[in-house]
Amino acid sequence: MSDDERQDDPEAGSRSLRQLARGFRKRTLTSAKLAAKVGIKAAKRQLSRGWTPGDEDPEETESDLEGARKLVEELGSLKGLMMKFGQIASYMPGAMTPKAQRILSQLQANTTAMEWDTVREVLEAELSGETDALFESLQTTPFAAASIGQVHRARHEGRDVAVKIQYPGIEDVLAEDLRSAKLMARVSTFGMAMDGPVIIEEIRQRMLEECDYELEARSQQTFRRIFDPLAGASAPEVIADRSSGRVLTSVLDPGVGFQTFVDTASQQARDRAAAVIFGTCFRCIFSHSIYNADPHPGNYLLSPEGDVTFLDFGCVRHFDPTMIDAWRRVAKATLAGDAKAWRDSYVDLGFVPKPDKFDWEHQWSMMQYLYRPFLTAEPFTYTQDYVRESYGLMIFDNPNRFKTAMPSQWVFLNRLQWGLNSILAALNASARYGELYREALDLPTEPVRVPGHPGLSDADRAR
Repeated sequence: MSDDERQDDPEAGSRSLRQLARGFRKRTLTSAKLAAKVGIKAAKRQLSRGWTPGDEDPEETESDLEGARKLVEELGSLKGLMMKFGQIASYMPGAMTPKAQRILSQLQANTTAMEWDTVREVLEAELSGETDALFESLQTTPFAAASIGQVHRARHEGRDVAVKIQYPGIEDVLAEDLRSAKLMARVSTFGMAMDGPVIIEEIRQRMLEECDYELEARSQQTFRRIFDPLAGASAPEVIADRSSGRVLTSVLDPGVGFQTFVDTASQQARDRAAAVIFGTCFRCIFSHSIYNADPHPGNYLLSPEGDVTFLDFGCVRHFDPTMIDAWRRVAKATLAGDAKAWRDSYVDLGFVPKPDKFDWEHQWSMMQYLYRPFLTAEPFTYTQDYVRESYGLMIFDNPNRFKTAMPSQWVFLNRLQWGLNSILAALNASARYGELYREALDLPTEPVRVPGHPGLSDADRAR
């Protein structure tokens, strides 16, 4: 994370937490009321049947902006899963009006920090030493504060480093959030093909893995090796002797944050960054059966030329190569326009528990939408309108929304559909995505496993 990624709120840096909020009323009800108030208003305004891609964004009111500020303050103080949900909303086109969404984007990394004395105790206990002895210098004010921990700039052996320190008590908070989410998932998916508890269990596994910084360090080193031969992609070097289960120290990258890059970079640089992010993603998936499952703007640093440093490898997903091969068949059939081969292969992915009751025609039209960037040999430009077009096809007007299952391996993969597309749209970037996608599809499957990672679950293997 770069130093220029600061909160727009001038008072934000003066606020700090001594401890994390606990309890259903404080954590879930308060944030749910705020989110619902803003979300319903946005849905009525932008996602209704009356809104179509190409319409101008509506005029923003002070109420919109105040709602966003309250969400940032509330969710940023809560941390944990509640803040994760806010991060997702912060980069989804149409979730809020543009200025309000810019405010909400603070949740990607810049929110209320914990007091230094509180996190210092974690740092010194984990690394078995006093701060002055561990680092040549360390800034007590963090330059990034996210959902699981906060990041401080320091010097170690003559190099600038980023020291990520986990919030004390965050595992208990996440367990509390997940219990609430599990209850809501049971209610919200009642009568649907989706299995709410299975979805929450997948989220639980990934979130608990994020709390294990030793595992994240090994993941970061694994991806650093994967990225090494890929032009324009990199991951920060881990400083192993200053890392532990709740502290992760990495060499500080000089790149700028995502929004700064969007605001200042040339079109050529933005196009290059988009191609690197896109190509790296699908090469990892189709070739190595692995990917970082948390694609949001706060997890990228970018150079003026459009090179990309990928951050945050706490949420990593291993995929069953058999599933990846099934996805490869679906993709190739879609690119070839072979609806019959596509349908036969699509069943193998586990989305359709009752094929005879499924609207295959609508699903095929959805695939044509999703693969539109890949069906042309010419450069394609991701736009906000393209992303917002998916809302009707995949949510509001989708006759299969109650007939579609969600295999565990796809819970986080679905974030690529929303997250990755939203990032490319924010870059307003053009590239030959079809060429990049086909190149990834044609790579041999050579799975990579992070040492010590639990890998595939029984549910994965059952598919």
